[in-house]
Amino acid sequence: MMSGQKKKILLVDDHEMARKALKLYLEHQGYDCEEVDHGAAALKFLATHSDVHLVISDNRMPVMTGMEFLQQLKQQPLLQTLPVILYSGNLVPEVSEQAWQLGAFAVLDKPYDFADLAALVSRALESYQS
Repeated sequence: MMSGQKKKILLVDDHEMARKALKLYLEHQGYDCEEVDHGAAALKFLATHSDVHLVISDNRMPVMTGMEFLQQLKQQPLLQTLPVILYSGNLVPEVSEQAWQLGAFAVLDKPYDFADLAALVSRALESYQS
């Protein structure tokens, strides 16, 4: 188990079942998870919670997509180093490329493998020291 406090992960997805499954899995891995249902809500959450170590976000959501969220996030000096793992169904190379250019830590195609995601989460958290 990680030393000190649990690492906090913000899950951003408009599909509640997908979010809940991911939360259950990650909490079983020893992480603390918070949930919101779109990018705008994620930005609002991050504005008042400085203890988030990682964001895992879907791309296709109403109100604000994962890509738009990533774009906004990277423009905020206090948040631009926060790692973001973006996932999307029907992932096309252009979307993937754009996400990398915007500074995503990783881009995953749905459906993703929980074990692969867990390895990415671990690497992302090692790369980010808040």
